[in-house]
Amino acid sequence: MNTTVRSYLIELARKRTDQKVTYQVLCDDCKLGLDMSQPYDRKIIGNILGEISAYECENKRPMLSSLVVRKGDGYEGDGFFKLGEELGFGNWKKLRDEGIFEYQQMTETIEKWSNDKFYNKHK
Repeated sequence: MNTTVRSYLIELARKRTDQKVTYQVLCDDCKLGLDMSQPYDRKIIGNILGEISAYECENKRPMLSSLVVRKGDGYEGDGFFKLGEELGFGNWKKLRDEGIFEYQQMTETIEKWSNDKFYNKHK
């Protein structure tokens, strides 16, 4: 698991404002050397985020990748919802189309990681 990306997302969740990040900014800030205009690089970041969110869910925590959005429209990509389906949250298209799942995951992520006691125990 990429602990640099995980730590970055945890710290992002703890901020009071601007708690979302685009895929490219995440890659740049974490010095991953990935270019989101390249399909192969998008697959790599998807795998990194998928592994982190699967780990979080295994440990009864919300998906940290809910904080990562596309530059063009500010929403999570289809891979986020497909991962949600893999993790047992339901059909990915339904999760995407309802527009609630990503908000719930993001809200829970921010609430959990903003709690100092929780943060110090699980970071």
